[in-house]
Amino acid sequence: MTPSMSGSPRGLRLLAALALVVLVTDARADDDHVLHEFVPEVDTDDQAGMVLGRDATPEAILYEGEMLSAPRGGALRSNERAMVAPPDPTGTGRDAPGRRSPTFRPDRITSLEGSLGYFTVFSPSIAPFKRVSALDAVVRSDSGVPVLGVARPNEITPVPMEGAIAAATDGRARDRFWGSVVLDFTAGDRVPFPSVSPESRLLTMSTEPEVDLRIEKDAADNFFAVAPSRMGLVRVTFLTDAPREYFNARAIPEVPVDALAEEVFPLDATTEAEAIRFARTIGVSRDSDLPTALRALTEHFRSFVESDEPPPDTGNIFRDLAEAQRGVCRHRAYAFVITAQALGLPARFVMNEAHAWVEVKLMDVGWMRIDLGGAANALENHGGGDRPVYRPREADPLPQPEAYRQSYSQLSGSQVQGLREGEGEAFAEASRYGSEGVAGQGVGPGAEGEAGEGGGLFSTPEPESRGRPLRLTVDTSNYEVFRGRSLSVSGHALDPDGQGVEGLRVEVLLRGARERLLGVTVTGPSGAYRTTVGIAQDIEVGEYRLVIRTPGNDDFFPARAR
Repeated sequence: MTPSMSGSPRGLRLLAALALVVLVTDARADDDHVLHEFVPEVDTDDQAGMVLGRDATPEAILYEGEMLSAPRGGALRSNERAMVAPPDPTGTGRDAPGRRSPTFRPDRITSLEGSLGYFTVFSPSIAPFKRVSALDAVVRSDSGVPVLGVARPNEITPVPMEGAIAAATDGRARDRFWGSVVLDFTAGDRVPFPSVSPESRLLTMSTEPEVDLRIEKDAADNFFAVAPSRMGLVRVTFLTDAPREYFNARAIPEVPVDALAEEVFPLDATTEAEAIRFARTIGVSRDSDLPTALRALTEHFRSFVESDEPPPDTGNIFRDLAEAQRGVCRHRAYAFVITAQALGLPARFVMNEAHAWVEVKLMDVGWMRIDLGGAANALENHGGGDRPVYRPREADPLPQPEAYRQSYSQLSGSQVQGLREGEGEAFAEASRYGSEGVAGQGVGPGAEGEAGEGGGLFSTPEPESRGRPLRLTVDTSNYEVFRGRSLSVSGHALDPDGQGVEGLRVEVLLRGARERLLGVTVTGPSGAYRTTVGIAQDIEVGEYRLVIRTPGNDDFFPARAR
């Protein structure tokens, strides 16, 4: 017997991979009534549903079957850093925590860094990709060094409050994120405001204490919060979103590389000529099509290695870094942006206190994030221990050379601290496969049309023999089950041709605040699996994600049911 509710409860429409398990009590007042706990009604107009309060304010968002409540307020905590008005004046390295850098000047320290700290703002977590500083111009300094900056810092656009359920006018699919950050207006009334993507919308916002803040951004999509006057600390809790294809585009448009060249801030003639000459050495020019050029650029700059020996100093730091392929994240992103802009491709250098990466603008897609690697020895993720990890919906469509994958293999396991229990796998898989659990078709290495491996931060390289994607299905998306009872799960493991894969281990797990293994089975001759698992009496009543996954084998990548 299933519990009854007032009204007609709607089924939760979840992200395509996850089954929902609603655990109810088996305590009965009599044979005709079941005691239960109320589950709030969920808006399911899209895959990231929302729970709204009586006044239509968002109380929770649904991410991969998990309800993420609005962040709690209160004073600045020890695992946070306030954003402050004065910029980081150095313009080198990475942003200091809480500060934005108005410029970036390259250095020659190309060795691997030790341990870096990252301060989480968003839920689901996008660590370590919180946008703080975005630079879109290349200006040659008096000493002849190309320096990155903001092309039009005084071109300011207000960011409206659009409402929790406002439809995007561009029609692009988006995912929602909670944000919580403390802003320090002591030294000025205009403070940097972190963002998920350059095209994020601000849906709702509240402040403690209550202050009439204005949010705006410049032409490089650096966001700011503006207060009526100088004041102390203000906590801002907000709901934002981002286009899904910002994290990984489904496909790279088949257009010339310079199709959007009019949007690139003009380079000086010397820097442009140097970058064009370098681009020819990796096989691209302004006559190249965008997929070819982006594939070559990503392959080259992801192939950098960290080195205690900087490249030989010829007096041209851009060429020295680009040609020697030595350096960490900031060196890769710096040289990539200069080369891309010289080719007529809009590109930005983006960084925070722990990482640097690039954004490129694609026709009919918008901005897309490209991680180039360059990890540290370890990462401490402050404030992220209670948050799930965001998974891009699509696999990385770009090449993932061995040097790139190897550079991140060291950031697995105990070297990444501050993740919620059970999220290590999600963190490793986030970009490598996308949330479909299967490597997508893209412009990756190999023959045209070959399935790319996807590229992800902190992903562990796979042996060369494990080269085939796998699709794991589950037959039922929603379950209701009593504690102390059993649950039957079934589905198939299929290869890229739709043929069943026999002999694969399949694990069934229940995920709430932590993960619990319920049982293990093996696929049969047709790739089918079926198992019945027990639900322990000590599990609390509520909603959980049912995770079905396989570690793969020597022929197939790991996968999880989507």
